[in-house]
Amino acid sequence: MQKKSLLMIYLVFFSWGVIFCMNDILLPYLKKSFTLSYLQASMIQFTFFGVYLIVSIPAGKVVSRYGYKKGIVTGLLIAAIGCLLFYPASQFKVYGVFLFALFVLSSGIAFLQVSANPFVAILGNPSHAASRLNLAQAINKLGYAVAPVIGSYFLFRQIEADSPAYSSLVRTPYLVFASVLLLLAALIYRLPFPSTPVSDESFFKSLRILRRHKHLLFGAVGIFTYVGAEIATNAFFISFLADPSVAGIPFSEAASYLAHYWTLATITGFLGFIALRFIEASKLLFWCGMISMLLLLICITSSGVIVVVSLIALGAFISIMFPTIFAIAIEGLGGLTGQGSAILLTAVVGGALVPPVQGWLADRINIQTSFIVPLACYLYITCYGFWKAKQKIRSIS
Repeated sequence: MQKKSLLMIYLVFFSWGVIFCMNDILLPYLKKSFTLSYLQASMIQFTFFGVYLIVSIPAGKVVSRYGYKKGIVTGLLIAAIGCLLFYPASQFKVYGVFLFALFVLSSGIAFLQVSANPFVAILGNPSHAASRLNLAQAINKLGYAVAPVIGSYFLFRQIEADSPAYSSLVRTPYLVFASVLLLLAALIYRLPFPSTPVSDESFFKSLRILRRHKHLLFGAVGIFTYVGAEIATNAFFISFLADPSVAGIPFSEAASYLAHYWTLATITGFLGFIALRFIEASKLLFWCGMISMLLLLICITSSGVIVVVSLIALGAFISIMFPTIFAIAIEGLGGLTGQGSAILLTAVVGGALVPPVQGWLADRINIQTSFIVPLACYLYITCYGFWKAKQKIRSIS
């Protein structure tokens, strides 16, 4: 039963990975469709991730009362409704309607994040929680690698053919996504899940664990900065490489490079699943943070092929960050794991707040300089990994 449950959850991770990464395709697509500034286009990410600040708390309460299974099914159903709303959005051809569809879709993804991540973490040997989460995130990143291919086919061929960018073809992928999500919800609803400990303590009362567990508090800041950095990088990835002063390549080619970026992230995510059974998670987090900072420095100070290669290579070193920070942060929470996870998932709001900052810098200075924003985020993550490694050494000695 445990293996079947994990298999189904891994399929959920893959599915929401595809939908999740479609935002990075929608941003340049809608930017050109509605003639938006970088800051206005970043409202896609603001809407999608701002939801976590609103939804993570009630999602945590649903999980606490009804369990992980019902939380996952609820998330799949809400996300499916969000996908279906893309049909009227494409009919009205109004930017705000697209943002509303994204709001609903993101609410479902937030439920999935709060339910599925802690379920994978606690289902099995606690010492291998980071490893299991890395496998789940690697499968999730595999979905990321598929999304640019879908988006490039359905959306960018319209832009480059100078046809109306808000073509009705935008409906097709999201109708397919809705069908897949509804099918997964039906399958998981019928599948028996193993019982797992879930606290029935209210979310606000459980916030006191932040005082008792500093690693959770600092981990929440780590999730905020990581998601902010990842989403900001992804959101401006295609526009960055298409900028004449950087690489000057077509949108469709830049989208293919984004697929390479996520393919590399998927491969290293699977390697991280293995490596974290032998390497201390905080040490691996530290070194990946250091290399990520170096690659972004190259992107900020160079141009041409070296920037393309460095930006794609970044995917190899960020892939282990989210699951590793998550696993470190909920370590030792026991029955409060669900509420701790809700706190961490609230911090995903970084994906809403960081991209507009980068968008503002891109408008005021230039898009290349704006990548100093994710660089600063990875600096914090590197420091968090270093701090946790020192804590681990002290506990052993």
